[in-house]
Amino acid sequence: MENSEKGFVISMDRFKPHTFQAEQGEGLFMSHSHEYDELTLILEGEGYYSSSEQNIKVAAGDLILIPPRLHHGFVCTRPWQGISVHFFHDKLPAHCQYLFHETECEPHRIRSAHLHDDDMRWAEISFFQLEKEWKSERQDIDSYNLMRIAFETTLLLFQRNRETWMPITGNDYVVIEEVLKEIHSKYHTQITVNELAARHFISESSLRKKFSESFGVSPKQYIISLRLMESKRLLQQTNKAIESISAEVGFTSSSRFYEFFIKSTGVTPLEWRKKNQ
Repeated sequence: MENSEKGFVISMDRFKPHTFQAEQGEGLFMSHSHEYDELTLILEGEGYYSSSEQNIKVAAGDLILIPPRLHHGFVCTRPWQGISVHFFHDKLPAHCQYLFHETECEPHRIRSAHLHDDDMRWAEISFFQLEKEWKSERQDIDSYNLMRIAFETTLLLFQRNRETWMPITGNDYVVIEEVLKEIHSKYHTQITVNELAARHFISESSLRKKFSESFGVSPKQYIISLRLMESKRLLQQTNKAIESISAEVGFTSSSRFYEFFIKSTGVTPLEWRKKNQ
C-alpha cells in the first residue's frame, strides 16, 4: 500500500494546559487558518473557539469540527487538554462524505457536539487507535482500515450528538437525512429513487422535490456525482484498473462510466489519473 492511502490524516496534535502568566482564566489566545479540516476533542478544562460569526464555549466532552480555510481562534480559560486531527475529508471514502454537507453548505461556521460518558470514552479510544496507526510505519491495508474505522467512528459520534442543520425542518429533516445516509452507504449498488422513496414512506415526486431543495440536485444526479467522486479517490489513491473502479463505484458498464467522467472532468479517467496521482 502506498503512503497516500493513509494520507487523509495530515497531522495529529495533543495539547496540554497553557502556562498562565496572568491570573487563572486569562489564557493565551491563538488565531489561525489552514487548508485542511480539523476535528478536536476536548478532554479536560474549558475555553472558547471563535470565528468572525461565532464565539462558542467548549469544555471536556466537546468535539469541534472546523472547515478548511476558516480563520478561527481559541482561548483556554480553565487549563485544558485535548487532541486534534487535521485531515482532508475529500480523501475519505464516499460513505463518510455525507457527514460534511453542513460544513460545505456553511463553510464559515464551526460545528460542535457534546459527548456524554460512554460516547466520550468511545471517541477517546478511537482517537488513540487512529493516532497509533497513523504514527506506525505500517502501510498495509489492515493499518489503513483501522485508521478509517477509528476516524469514521469518531465522525459518527459527532454526527449523533451534533447541532442539527438542514434547510428543512421537522419530519422532512429526518427523512432527507436518512435518505442521504442510505445513498452514501449504497451508492455503489443499483439503488433507485423509487426504492428510496418506498423505503421511507414518501412519494417519489415528493422525495425528488425535497432532496433538490436541500442539495440543489436530484437524487439521481447526486448518486452519479458520488460515484464519480469515489472513482477519483480510487484513481488517485490506488493502482486499481479503471474497469475495476467503474464496477466498484456502481456503474453497470465502462462506457457509461467514461461518458459521465469525461462530461464531468473534460478528460478520460486515465488522463485524470496521470495528472492527479
